[in-house]
Amino acid sequence: MIGVFSTASDPVTVLFHPSTVPVIDVFRSLGRLEDQYDLALLDGPEQALTAYTHPEAAKAIVSDALLLAFALTRQRGQPFSHRPLRSRHGSLDEYCLMALIGSSRSPSSTELAFEAAAALGIQSLDFLSSLAGELIRQIDLGSVKFDAPTVEEFRAIAGDRRLFGGAIDEASSTSGFHFNS
Repeated sequence: MIGVFSTASDPVTVLFHPSTVPVIDVFRSLGRLEDQYDLALLDGPEQALTAYTHPEAAKAIVSDALLLAFALTRQRGQPFSHRPLRSRHGSLDEYCLMALIGSSRSPSSTELAFEAAAALGIQSLDFLSSLAGELIRQIDLGSVKFDAPTVEEFRAIAGDRRLFGGAIDEASSTSGFHFNS
């Protein structure tokens, strides 16, 4: 994840590394997949991943990402906020999702996993952490660049918004200078 900036419609946007985009596109495709149940919708993300890894690894990454996407959607009970396919710009939900997946890489990242899950409205990490762990293992086996934020970086982007959501949304929608007297 490279940087953060604000837009009018969503005050948090993250710029993902190009190799991360096909992974997040699997999650972005889930809504269309549930409507049409056409697995060909996943051909785009899989093909895009082959630019960064070999075809077998791309297939394994897409397969594991799809399993995690179904489990997350079922447990969360509401849709995720997603950007368009192939967009390097990510939503806050996508950033939290990438943090959750990346936190599975190291046992020392438990705090990041819990905070990302809380920001996503996920109550239980039991089953999801094993799915995320298998996905990050496939990503690493395929040598795909996939950075996870530190807990401090995560809190700087998602933590304050989670705690003070309404005030931040209101402040980000107004422009101009404000002086206290």
